[in-house]
Amino acid sequence: MKISYKWLQELTGLEWPPDEMGERLTLCGTACEYIEPIARYMDCVVVGEVLEVGAVEGADKIQRTLVNTGAEKLVIICGAPNVAVGQKVPVATIGAKLGGDFTIKKAKIRGVESFGMICSERELGLSDNHEGIMVLPEDAVPGTPLKEYLDFDDYILTFELTPNRPDSMSAIGIARDLAALTGVKVKRPEFEVREGSAPASDCISIKIDDPVGCPRYAARVIKNVKVGPSPWWVKKKLITAGMRPISNIVDITNLVMLECGQPLHAFDLDRFGSSEVVVRRAKDKEKFTTLDGREHELDEDVLMITNGKVGVAAAGVMGGLESEVEDTTRNILLEAAYFNASVIRRSRKKLDIVSESSTRFEKGADPNSIEYAVDRAAYLLAELAGGEVQQGIVDCYPEAIKPLTITFRPERCNAVLGTDFAAADMKQIFLDLGFEVADGEKLEVTVPTFRPDIEREIDLIEEVVRIKGFDAVENAITNIGPLYTRTMPDDAFRRQIRSILTGVGFDEMVGHGLADGRLATLLNPDLPQVRLANPASEELNVMRNCLTHNVLTVVSHNIAHRNMDLRLFEVGKAYFPPDDKNDWREEDRLVVALSGDTERTWRDRPRPFDLHDLIGALSRLAEHFHWPSIEFKPAPVSYLDDQLSFELYCDDTLAGWAGSVTETICRKVDIKQQVLTAELLLAPLMAVSRDLAAFEPLPVYPAAPRDLAVVVDTGVPAGDILDTVHKAAGDLAESVEIFDLYTGKQIEQGKKSIALSINYRSRTGNLSSDVVEKVQQKVIASLRKKLGADIRDS
Repeated sequence: MKISYKWLQELTGLEWPPDEMGERLTLCGTACEYIEPIARYMDCVVVGEVLEVGAVEGADKIQRTLVNTGAEKLVIICGAPNVAVGQKVPVATIGAKLGGDFTIKKAKIRGVESFGMICSERELGLSDNHEGIMVLPEDAVPGTPLKEYLDFDDYILTFELTPNRPDSMSAIGIARDLAALTGVKVKRPEFEVREGSAPASDCISIKIDDPVGCPRYAARVIKNVKVGPSPWWVKKKLITAGMRPISNIVDITNLVMLECGQPLHAFDLDRFGSSEVVVRRAKDKEKFTTLDGREHELDEDVLMITNGKVGVAAAGVMGGLESEVEDTTRNILLEAAYFNASVIRRSRKKLDIVSESSTRFEKGADPNSIEYAVDRAAYLLAELAGGEVQQGIVDCYPEAIKPLTITFRPERCNAVLGTDFAAADMKQIFLDLGFEVADGEKLEVTVPTFRPDIEREIDLIEEVVRIKGFDAVENAITNIGPLYTRTMPDDAFRRQIRSILTGVGFDEMVGHGLADGRLATLLNPDLPQVRLANPASEELNVMRNCLTHNVLTVVSHNIAHRNMDLRLFEVGKAYFPPDDKNDWREEDRLVVALSGDTERTWRDRPRPFDLHDLIGALSRLAEHFHWPSIEFKPAPVSYLDDQLSFELYCDDTLAGWAGSVTETICRKVDIKQQVLTAELLLAPLMAVSRDLAAFEPLPVYPAAPRDLAVVVDTGVPAGDILDTVHKAAGDLAESVEIFDLYTGKQIEQGKKSIALSINYRSRTGNLSSDVVEKVQQKVIASLRKKLGADIRDS
């Protein structure tokens, strides 16, 4: 959206410099991206008069001209086809710098010396028009600096507007924000439409077959217009807004659209084809040719303006070729309508056309600005094209769209913002923005239909703070106020997990919760899935029911980009549909994964990650949160290798799964290296977490260490041996550790020898040798009975 600085001044009377105006608008949410002077290519450019036009020997496409520039007469070679004697034209003299860093110098072309250039609009930076030279009005005086004559001591403000602010797609809309910032009134153009005695309804009638797509359609009839060029003040406003002037009829509709935000369309009434306007959906495979000459095959997604028989315009997008305004047009049917934003979006996509009008309708035009816009355009058509305005507006508005009234509590506004703004100031802001306000302890604010983004009280609070200025809200050292959501314990828990794992070298993954149903089934064939009714793609058609899915996707992506050594984690959710026992469920989980090799250091060579590296990461978490010891119990898990597949338990509660992803699954996602993963359930782990470690006093009595070599079947887990020793020895076993594993010639085949170091200690007194030996024999007996163990002689 582009608007000239002087146009905004004209509407507000403000004398702010352009930079300040742009900055103040940006701070209130109407973002001005950049400001540029219009006359940046007009230094050393003056008004000239073409005195002579002659041929250049041996050249067909260039001509020799003699131009009066006021101070002198210059010979200039010109290649424009439209140059003619008597024209007033812009002349760039020696030293002028034009668009594209082109500097005018003395030149010799086909033996003829040239002392300047007659410029087109594109060379002056006014538009993209380069079809011929720019021809100025006859009243231009030779020698006058061009920027002075064109009143181009001006700037273009370019805005990057958010989709929820359709009111800002107009000069008056932006001026309304400026007025609210300063307390001035918007100076809308004043006019009075002079109508003839013949009713417009005698010429045209309107029928809306699709009131959802077109809630309102209005029209005026203007007769006996004279099509011609627009006056310069109209052209200037269009040019500075980035639009090309065409003719007075078309330019007026564009000017009014830029001025108030309501798109208009002018039909040649004599070529319209009937006296009836019918708004309907297009028929399947209906053919229609737009103004740009392209023929389209339509369907019911496209809303059409028709003459009751055939289409004459694609509603809100572009007019038709058969009823366009031409040089011979005399009678005008002027359309002003309100179209449904979603319908226009579908029409625009079907036609593959983006126009100024479709952009505004898609954002949401104002259904109740139609009368002003059609009257303003009718007035200008009478003034600038000599038209005769027929009496009345033919208006079809089956169900009026009324403004919304919202109850606004000033004290609530101050509570939310942490401010002490006066209620009178808030009321004045609403009035300056064009709202209506009814007084009382609470303000009843009626929001005009040009602000469809305002639906609730909180939206009005936003209006107050954006106009008051966000710098008017004091900084606070602590988070306070009714909208402040305090940090919950589970938030802090997840934050600490992230801090610990990133601190030991892991990288965090951020998943989106969606998964490929086929891969999810491959990982967990027995787990139910939450399927999406309208998935974005077949690769993202279910909600994930485990986080390992994301691990495999990320590992595969990294390996494809030659990032082979990975330490990854994610804190996220798994999703489950309802069943006989549970409603819809979301489980908070943590997944930790390793793949590839360890880092190379000056001391150690890289080696493949193994299960101990994974256990080390989990141990770091257990140490920080003071979890009870995590038990790794061998158990089958659908996506883990049978040799490395464990269920994790904490205080006899299932806390997750760990192991190595099967080679089959890895190859399905193009992974050719081992992937070790542990997926933990956060709820049970958070339940056993402690902020502080429990204090234990230093031991007073000496320990009695004993070693024990136990021979068991190779299938007996080492954890069962440790558990048996602890239970048999009770509190006297301060620690039990494995320090050796042996299988070989001295051990029977199918057996293994595990060496234990047991530290006995009592907290109440010294342990005698007899007591220690008695406990040791109890341990041995328990190992023999429960695990079938033999004791090796040391």
